[in-house]
Amino acid sequence: MTKKDNNTEIKEIIYFEKPRRSNTDTMIEFVTGKIETLGLHHVMIAWSSGYTLRKFLEATKNLKLKLDIAAVTNPKGGTIGARNVSIDDATREELEKKGIKVCYLNDDLHLGEPAAPNPHQKFLRDMLLPWLPAHIDPLSLDVGVDLSLFLTLSQGFRVCVGCLVLAVKHGLIPEGERVLCLAGQATALVLQAGSTARTCYVKEILAYELNSDWLQIPRRNMKKMYAITK
Repeated sequence: MTKKDNNTEIKEIIYFEKPRRSNTDTMIEFVTGKIETLGLHHVMIAWSSGYTLRKFLEATKNLKLKLDIAAVTNPKGGTIGARNVSIDDATREELEKKGIKVCYLNDDLHLGEPAAPNPHQKFLRDMLLPWLPAHIDPLSLDVGVDLSLFLTLSQGFRVCVGCLVLAVKHGLIPEGERVLCLAGQATALVLQAGSTARTCYVKEILAYELNSDWLQIPRRNMKKMYAITK
C-alpha cells in the first residue's frame, strides 16, 4: 500500500484471467498476507465444496487472530451435477465445534440455477414468466433483490454480497461491521455488513476473477451444472 495523501491510497488487487480451482490457493495466500493489517474480526465464506474455508483455516491457524467466521452454503441437500454443494449435518457439527457459524440458502420454489435448469426446473420457470424473470437465481430470491448486475464484475462478487446479506439476516454477523468475504473460486472483498444488498458497501477489493459469469461459460459445459435442492 502506498498512501498518497489523506484522501488517496494505492493498493494491490489480484486479478485472475480465468476461473479455475488453482486460483483459490493463490487468493488465500494473497489474502492471508494482508489480513493482519486489515483490522477485521468477521469473515464470511461461501461454501460449495468447502475447499475455500478449509484452505483459509489452514492458512490462518498460526496467526494470532481472533476471527468470527460464518459459512453460508447452498440449500440443505443441494447438488449441482450430482456433486454435493451444501453442508451436511456431520460437517455442520464439525464446523460449529470450531466456532464457525453456518446458515443455508433457501430455494423453496426448487427453481435451481437459471443458467442450467433441468427439465422440471425449466417447466417451473416457464410457468412463472413474466412474473419471475428468467435470469433470477435462488440467492436473489432469498436476499430479496436482483443481484445479477454484480455479474458485470464476477460470479464471486454477486455471491459475496448475497451471502453476506443472508449472514446478517440470520444473525451470524452484526450489521455495520467490516467483513472479509470470500466466494467463487477466488473473489475476496472487504464489505460493510448490511441486511440489504444496497447497504453492503464495498470497502476494499482484494481479489476477483474476470470472465466468470455463466454466460461466458461454453454451453456444452452447462449440462453438468443442473442444480437440485431438497
